[in-house]
Amino acid sequence: MPKKLLRRILPDRQTIERIPVSRRFSQRFDRPGLWLIEREAIARGLAVGVLCGMIPGPLQMIAAISCAFLFRLNLPMAVVGTFLTNPFTIVPIYMAAYGIGQWLSGGHASGAEWHQIPALPQTDWQSPLSGAQAWWQWIMDLGMPWVTGMLVLSVSLALLSYMVMQIVWRGSRYWHLTQLQTRRRHRTANS
Repeated sequence: MPKKLLRRILPDRQTIERIPVSRRFSQRFDRPGLWLIEREAIARGLAVGVLCGMIPGPLQMIAAISCAFLFRLNLPMAVVGTFLTNPFTIVPIYMAAYGIGQWLSGGHASGAEWHQIPALPQTDWQSPLSGAQAWWQWIMDLGMPWVTGMLVLSVSLALLSYMVMQIVWRGSRYWHLTQLQTRRRHRTANS
């Protein structure tokens, strides 16, 4: 059941090759394990994708693809995992990371107020160096609470996604087997 569903909904090799960022990796897409649809490969690919998706700026997909190659994880699931952070979720995730970082550093315990988060920088795709500098300056403006919170939140979400995928896969397999047994019992009772 999970294999059939994932084969149907995960992006295939041609879809990933059309992503501009992945074109530089296309000659390596034939490595073993990158397209394997098994419980462990899928769960690890999702976890690495979520972890890499928490990287600020435009490096998320490059990091996810690189990690998938390096650790031989499911490449489509790693790419899908990066979409946890998107224009709708980025602000709540970054605010949560900032709050976690302040809480861990003792900011709330000492009565300190929340600092306003600086506006997200504009990425100039014509000049990647200036875009990277703008993102670096934005991270430096957020300071240590945000960095600490992002590390804790990204590792926590990656572990959570790994465990949820394992539970969903095993639960789906269990449900499928119980349905199969029920059908067999029903068939033998009617015979």
